[in-house]
Amino acid sequence: NMSLSEKIKSLPRNVQYGIGILFIGFLVWFSFKPKKVSAELATIHRGTLIQYVEEEGVSRVKEKFSILSPVNGVLQRVEKNAGDVVKKGEVVAVIDWDYKRQVLSPIAGKILLVQRESAGPIAMGNPIMDIGDTSKQEIVAEVLTQEAVRINAGNPVLLEGWGGNSLTGKVRLVEPEAFKKISSLGVEEQRVRVIVDFETPEHMGEGFKVLCKIETGRVDNRILAPSSAMFREGEEWAVYKVVNGKAKKTVLKVEIRSGAFASITEGLQENDEVILFPGEGIKEGSIVK
Repeated sequence: NMSLSEKIKSLPRNVQYGIGILFIGFLVWFSFKPKKVSAELATIHRGTLIQYVEEEGVSRVKEKFSILSPVNGVLQRVEKNAGDVVKKGEVVAVIDWDYKRQVLSPIAGKILLVQRESAGPIAMGNPIMDIGDTSKQEIVAEVLTQEAVRINAGNPVLLEGWGGNSLTGKVRLVEPEAFKKISSLGVEEQRVRVIVDFETPEHMGEGFKVLCKIETGRVDNRILAPSSAMFREGEEWAVYKVVNGKAKKTVLKVEIRSGAFASITEGLQENDEVILFPGEGIKEGSIVK
C-alpha cells in the first residue's frame, strides 16, 4: 500500500504542480475567508425621541417671609418650632416694648426656620423666623448658558431623584442675567437660573435636591437607532447593519441625538438589525452569529 505522499509523487509532474497550486489557493482562501464573529444585535424600530437638558435643581418656597423685629425691645421666648403650621394673623412672637407688641404671621403656612427662640433684648430688624407655604414651591436649576439658550418658558420638565415618584412641571422663567460659578472640578462656568413650576407633593420640603430633565425638542414616529451601535465614520455617523448574515457598514443621516438613541432620516429602516458595541473584531463582510 502506498501512502498519500507516495501516490502524489507517482503522478505526472504537471499534475503534482496542479495539486500544489490548488492546495496553496485553498490556504490563501481560508486565511482571507471572513471569520464568524459573535455580536449582540438590536432591531430598529420607530418611536418618539425627546431631547433633554439635565441639571440638578433645588426646591424652594415661592413666597417666603422673614419675620423681623419691628421695634427695639425684649423678645419673649419663642414657643414655635420649625415645621409648625400657622394661620394667617396668628401670633408667632411677642416683644415687650412700652407695651406687649405681638408679631403676626402674614400668611397661612409653616415655620421654615426659627432664627431666634431665646428671650432677651432684640434690635429692630433682627430676624426671628422664616415662614412659607410649603405646598406652593418651585424648582431652581442653575443651567450652563450654552444649554440654557435651548430652553424656553413653557417647556415640559420631568423631575426625578427627590425620593418619591417622578413629577412633571413646566419652565416658568429663564432668568435674563447669567452669573459665574466654579464647578466641583474648579472650572469657571457661566450659568443662568431656570425656574420650574410644579405641583408640590405633600412630603417635599424646601431645599430638596431634584434632577430636572428639561425637554428642549421632540420628534415623533421616527426611525430610532441605539447610540451604542453608532460610531464615527469621518465627519458622519455609521452603524454595522446585518444583511444576509454579514456586517455591512452603513452611513447614517442623523436628525437629533438624545441619550441612548438617535433619530435617523437615511440609512436604516424599521426591522433592520444592527450590531451593538461594534469592536475591532467587526469588519465589512464579517459573518455574524
